[in-house]
Amino acid sequence: WAQQYNSQMQPAWARKFEPPAVTGGESQGIIKTLMQIYIYTGDKKYLKPIPPALAYLKKSELPDGKLARFYELKTNRPLYFTKKYQLTYKDNDLPTHYGFIIKSGVDSLEGRYQRLLDDSPEKLASMRFPTRRVRLTPSLTAKAKSAIDSLNSEGAWLRQGDLKASDKENLRIIDTRVFIRNLDTLADFVAASRKD
Repeated sequence: WAQQYNSQMQPAWARKFEPPAVTGGESQGIIKTLMQIYIYTGDKKYLKPIPPALAYLKKSELPDGKLARFYELKTNRPLYFTKKYQLTYKDNDLPTHYGFIIKSGVDSLEGRYQRLLDDSPEKLASMRFPTRRVRLTPSLTAKAKSAIDSLNSEGAWLRQGDLKASDKENLRIIDTRVFIRNLDTLADFVAASRKD
């Protein structure tokens, strides 16, 4: 799969370092998504594209077992960019702010795919809605209070940090990891507070 498409569903340019290409990273993400949709629907049509996609990714692995972020359309040659954003086939002058070479999760994805094929309908149903129980503890209550108290006046969680693509340092930034951690804490608190 490509990283982005035009209105005719053809691979297309996005940012200046995101060419029309098959992608190693997003393709792995799509495989995970297809498996998740299968878990929720039970419809095997979502599993059908996975074996050829896994075979493609496996044969596209670099000699060190990793994947290129981008593969040239029609030739399947790995594509990279230099630090001056020149498109190249060489990986010796890469910008550091973007993963042009990424981890391959093909073996893990193949294993998960095989397990899904073997799972019973009951097992799939149990995977749809995990039954993790969260207890309301003083620690969880304190974490939830801290998350709420740390919101700014606009309702955002900010922290001091640097942006990779900015010359400015020590900015007040939104960090997705902080957002996810705080939202998970609040969701756990709400779940633990429910009176069933």
